[in-house]
Amino acid sequence: MTSVSEFVAARLRGRGVDRVFGTPGPDVDPLVAVLDGGRRAPEFIQVRHEEPAALMACAHAKLTGRLGCCLAPSGPGALRLLGGLYDAALDRQPVVAVVGEEPLPPGAGDRRRTVSAAHLFAQVSEYSERVSDPALTGDALDRALRAALDGRGVATLIISRPVLEAEAPSEARGEQAASSPLRVRPPVRPLDEQVRRAADTLNDGRRAAVIVGPDAAGAADRITQLAERIGAGVAKTPSGRDVLPDDLPFAAGVAASFGSAPAASLVRDCDTLLLVGAHDFDTCLLPNSGPRCRVVTVDADSGACPVDEDVFSAVRVTGDVALTLETLLPLLHRRADRRWRDAVEDAVEEWHAEGQEKARRFFGMAVSPRSVVAELSARLPDHAIVVTDTGSALDWWTRHLRLRDGMRAVLSRRLATPGAAVPYALAARLAFPERPVIALVGDGALQAGGMNELLTVRRHLERLADLPPVIFCVLNNEDLSRLTWRRRQGAGDPRIPTTGEVAAVSYARYTELLGLPAVRCVRPGDVALAWEEALEAKGPQVLEFMVDGDTPPDWADPGGRAHGGQGPPLRHAAGTPSWRLRITASVSRRLGSA
Repeated sequence: MTSVSEFVAARLRGRGVDRVFGTPGPDVDPLVAVLDGGRRAPEFIQVRHEEPAALMACAHAKLTGRLGCCLAPSGPGALRLLGGLYDAALDRQPVVAVVGEEPLPPGAGDRRRTVSAAHLFAQVSEYSERVSDPALTGDALDRALRAALDGRGVATLIISRPVLEAEAPSEARGEQAASSPLRVRPPVRPLDEQVRRAADTLNDGRRAAVIVGPDAAGAADRITQLAERIGAGVAKTPSGRDVLPDDLPFAAGVAASFGSAPAASLVRDCDTLLLVGAHDFDTCLLPNSGPRCRVVTVDADSGACPVDEDVFSAVRVTGDVALTLETLLPLLHRRADRRWRDAVEDAVEEWHAEGQEKARRFFGMAVSPRSVVAELSARLPDHAIVVTDTGSALDWWTRHLRLRDGMRAVLSRRLATPGAAVPYALAARLAFPERPVIALVGDGALQAGGMNELLTVRRHLERLADLPPVIFCVLNNEDLSRLTWRRRQGAGDPRIPTTGEVAAVSYARYTELLGLPAVRCVRPGDVALAWEEALEAKGPQVLEFMVDGDTPPDWADPGGRAHGGQGPPLRHAAGTPSWRLRITASVSRRLGSA
């Protein structure tokens, strides 16, 4: 007899799902039992908590471009899954969730109530269905897979144990071997009229800025050609950091409230703004007063325009990003006046030099968190994947990490889930076993959930031990640093102990108790050596740096040079047609040692 569980596993595998993250439970165990990672079933990755299971599925989708899949039992397990599913929904990633359903025992009455999963999951899902008839399982599963891919979001199937244990219908059994990956829709070709309007707008501008988002992946060459032709500066959204390398002279860094000063100035002072696959662009960077820039958006999703079209004169081009740019390029005029572009490049060079100078500063014997990321950046292996968590780790990842071509970078963007870096990094390691993986995480974020998932890393130590390194870099300052700096900037109150402090923990010693390698670095002069040794090693390890919590991020610089990520204005000197973007702006090898 072929069960519904076997059919579901085979159908998932045939549709391109090679890994299911989740936790077992009585109502989903029949499905868990058949997820053996063989030719006819995905691999089951058991995690310690359901929210990280969904975070791993989201990270898998972000990094591979394929469906992510997670699984949870009913009741508390289903509730805990929701946090990670919202991460996928807000970041527009295709994830399918399979959720168990516990039938109400006969005669239970009001003594025992189950969680109404259908209502909860409908709010986060593009498609949500409760499967009560084994004969309908195949159709419901295919609808869920297609909804997740087409809707760029979450799809949920709620299935009870009796259905999972039931015999699969004969037509479903015959389809298992014939199932194949869902066909990808052909690229959407933009309308000629939209492309012409976009070209006219870009040709008319004098100070163009291009913002690149995650949906521009695969279009790097065309973006570079476009920026060169119209003399534009380019900035990236946090989720689009790896679309273009950071060593391009006109790449102005990250455009966000915590981003770079050149990117903030670029957005504020441009007269023409092109958003390329940048549905996650932070419109707060646009000025609230003064002349409005003209906006052109290019995205395959017709509803992805992040700007208010009633406020900005926006031209929307709906179509595949690479195909649209290829159609747009021949219509663009090469800008002869390069002063705006030259000013952007000068500002970027100045900003990088300032960052290097800041990274060399330290006070007393405390390690500068800037130097931790700067020393990593200088040693990043080719094709590395760098994951960051929320909090101050995100500031240093944004400021001091310079990605080269072929590297990847991911984060929980919209939801900014604390503790996401560890599950994200584990998903990256499993999806790309041949690539080095580095996770940057603060101590507060690690305590928010990451420490639990180090147990999952330990569970898979044998399979990970001989692979390239997966390094969990912990920035330990015993403080919720980003929260503290917000208070310092807003109210001048440096610390509120009951809400800002983090429990003092030796993460290296904790990691040793789990049976994983660990290093603790406490001296500024040992940072480079710590990274060199960690990157030369194999397998998982924790690298803990005792960092200075009084080192301000750029957006909270007490000198006032880059408050709120806002760079100084582009100024046109009176009587001189010259634009200028001015920026003012010990390793312990014994595990568990103090």
